[in-house]
Amino acid sequence: MNKILILGGGFAGVYTAKALKKIKSRGCEIELISDNNYFIFQPLLPEVAAGTLNSADAVTPIRQMLKGIKFRNAEVSHIDFESKRVFIYQGFKKSRHYITYDHLVIALGQISNLEIVPGLKDHAFKMRSLQDAHDLRNHIIGCLELADVTSNNKLRERLLNFVVIGGGFSGVETIGEIKEMIDRLIPYYGSLNKNEINFHIVEFASQLLPDMDKNIGEYTYKKFSKKNINIHLNTALKEVTEYKIFLSNNKNIFSHTVISTIGSSVSDLIKNSGLDLEYGKIVADGFFRVKNKKNVWAIGDAALIPNEDKKQMLFKQKKIAFAPPNAQFAVRQGKLLANNITNSIKSNSLKKFHYTSKGSLASLGSRDGVGKIYFLTVKGLLAWLIWRVFYLSFIPSFSTKIRVFFGWVVESILPRNAVMTRSLKNESVRFQNFKKGDIVFEEGMIADGFYIVLKGSFKNTFRKEKTGKNFEKFYKVNDHFGARVILSGNRRTGTIEALEDSKVVKIDKITFAALISHFVPFKEYFDVYLKENFKKLDS
Repeated sequence: MNKILILGGGFAGVYTAKALKKIKSRGCEIELISDNNYFIFQPLLPEVAAGTLNSADAVTPIRQMLKGIKFRNAEVSHIDFESKRVFIYQGFKKSRHYITYDHLVIALGQISNLEIVPGLKDHAFKMRSLQDAHDLRNHIIGCLELADVTSNNKLRERLLNFVVIGGGFSGVETIGEIKEMIDRLIPYYGSLNKNEINFHIVEFASQLLPDMDKNIGEYTYKKFSKKNINIHLNTALKEVTEYKIFLSNNKNIFSHTVISTIGSSVSDLIKNSGLDLEYGKIVADGFFRVKNKKNVWAIGDAALIPNEDKKQMLFKQKKIAFAPPNAQFAVRQGKLLANNITNSIKSNSLKKFHYTSKGSLASLGSRDGVGKIYFLTVKGLLAWLIWRVFYLSFIPSFSTKIRVFFGWVVESILPRNAVMTRSLKNESVRFQNFKKGDIVFEEGMIADGFYIVLKGSFKNTFRKEKTGKNFEKFYKVNDHFGARVILSGNRRTGTIEALEDSKVVKIDKITFAALISHFVPFKEYFDVYLKENFKKLDS
């Protein structure tokens, strides 16, 4: 019996499994491995983030989609091509196992790579998972809640500036949905008005939607301009800090909300697999066979697939066209791969990948859209309606189609939900970047974390309540601050200022307190440290 093992639960992996099941190949066992037990319809994530749809509307259980096919919810550790074994971690305790295969399909897609710009990884939101969408939605509502009541004008400005990096499909749809959500929520925030809320979209190319025709990019530009969305074309992102975004056009934007739709790469698993990579992708031929690996196949975003149709390409190199990394192509690749694997087992001839895109559509929010279907350009309400019909038809589960349809209906007639299921972004451990002069926290603020200096330097200014006299303390690399008030009080007694461009790692209050309570050497260290370093202030 031939064991066909599929790695990845995205479009490429799921549709390969569905096609193999449909072929009903005798003597074959099919198994799919994914670290999620659900399939994410990623084009709907901007709507989940904006509250247009519930999270359940954007996912379908893989077991429901692939009934009759073995599914394993596990994390792939590494691949041993010599022994034809895939090592995995599974279960709550991540116990280690391995699975053998006769044919291996690598459809692991790509992950976000925010290392491309300083500070982007530390301060930006992504749009790749349900958690990303939840985090962004809660953060945006949290920004509105705080902006509505704060008397700090600088903070208010930062809270009401929303920046999307990337003007492709994901970026355009994200900013369109977010703006519509905020516009519909504003009436519930008495002190806020639309005129003080600013939206920015940053694109390196000379037009929005650079993969589409110039007239479509121009239409999108005009529509966004009318909606008072600030558009930065021919502009690169230079740096992101806790308070500010730095652009190559010499403009700086004060903001607490940066959403990145750029930057992607294959996982470390693939990078460390020993496979040949080009342009950061697995090298495969037109039949999806991985170079120098027998019975190993690769498709989807993780693979560099030659396309026989020279008009449909990601880019050209030596006159070879490659398939672009999108769902439309991944689905077609999966269907053809299923046939090629079956034919390979039967020693029959294989078929090269050849596909021409049927077109592309994008939602601009507020019942507006743009796109191209074959040679026909569509704009406005018609494009938006076609976009919804197309996405609805593309969802791989009837029950999910029904949920999405009724979600859209309900959303169109009822007020937008402004429930924040958790507070502003507050990871247990996170990195923060500051520019010279930035304030980390001020006297009187509630103590929310402990800081370790990784780069730069800081000044802490204390004020003695009885005398009003100020004391100063300085921190350099490997120093730390913020522990004193967590252990002995509730509110900050000093103000921390960055003396130069700096970076810290912040451990939240609860996590720090738990370390103090349960790790004796940690507690003993701070007992001595606080006694020796704050004698003058405490006396």
